[in-house]
Amino acid sequence: MLNWLKKKIAVKDTAPQAPSWAVSSPFAVSPRLFPADLRREMAADGMIQTALTVKRLGVLAATGTVRGTDTRRVAFVNDAFSRMRGSIDTVLNQAMAAFADGWSVQETTYVEGGGYLWIDRVTAKDPATITPELDRFGHLTGLTLALPGDTPVPLIREKFVVYRYRGGYDAPRGQSDLDAVVPHFSAKRSLQKSWGHHLEKFASPTLLGRFERTLAAREQQELYDALRNLPENRVLVHPSDCTVETLDGDKGASTGFMEAIDFHNREIARAILGQTLTTDEGRRVGSLAMGKVHLQVLLLQLATLRRELADVVVTEQIIRPLMELNFGPGEIPRYEFASTTLEAFTTGVV
Repeated sequence: MLNWLKKKIAVKDTAPQAPSWAVSSPFAVSPRLFPADLRREMAADGMIQTALTVKRLGVLAATGTVRGTDTRRVAFVNDAFSRMRGSIDTVLNQAMAAFADGWSVQETTYVEGGGYLWIDRVTAKDPATITPELDRFGHLTGLTLALPGDTPVPLIREKFVVYRYRGGYDAPRGQSDLDAVVPHFSAKRSLQKSWGHHLEKFASPTLLGRFERTLAAREQQELYDALRNLPENRVLVHPSDCTVETLDGDKGASTGFMEAIDFHNREIARAILGQTLTTDEGRRVGSLAMGKVHLQVLLLQLATLRRELADVVVTEQIIRPLMELNFGPGEIPRYEFASTTLEAFTTGVV
């Protein structure tokens, strides 16, 4: 079995990371429908980054356990997890890059020891350089490494941990949460620029000095110089026959910008988390009760993601190959997350 494995699944990486120039090359296969530059800007946005982080950390907040009736196999899996570089949480966290990219690809490498094959590490790969192959039913059948300037190389499917987020026959690379965020991010970015221009023009209002015609030219110049240097001096002394006013802009427009940006932030949170109040300060009356309902919606989504990640990523693509390579046919231990509840939801007491 080990000889067969060495021929079919090498212990070294078979999908090297693409160099930086290759990733940004126009010939690179992009996993998203929008430009890579826009995706990087979106990932740096405060609300988008926070929502994605909450989603990923929320999934990992529950404890995972390997379960099965064959105690020998369960113990072997736990031993393998303790030996590997990194942890299963690392694998899951890398898999959840699919929330932004649509899908994630990781390569498993093995090492031999004591007559068994153990997981050495699970390394994340850039999905932009890998092309999925599907059958007519939408099932993933293979992967091809397509680096710019190189001949496409078929990859050994069994070595790779692939997670397609909301994937299907019409979405071979999955569907990113950012797809629904693009219009709100674009509008928010335009609003922020316009708000900045508005503040530059009206936040520091123009000073208007008035004086009588009989005021001496020297005193007129002194008043002008004093008004011009007022931001630095912050003190102004002028004759009694002079008045100083400000030409105020439309201060209400600034509030309009803020409300519009808040709206788009809420829609961004809704697109990624399915609700808004767990990332919003809740300025409305009754926000505590609504926040509980919104958090329940989030927990429902997280519970579904945990089951999917535990089954699709860990059980089927980490544990199953490990069992079949070392023990052959038989029971496959399953990876399961413990159920999580918040005391406030069951007691109503915060």
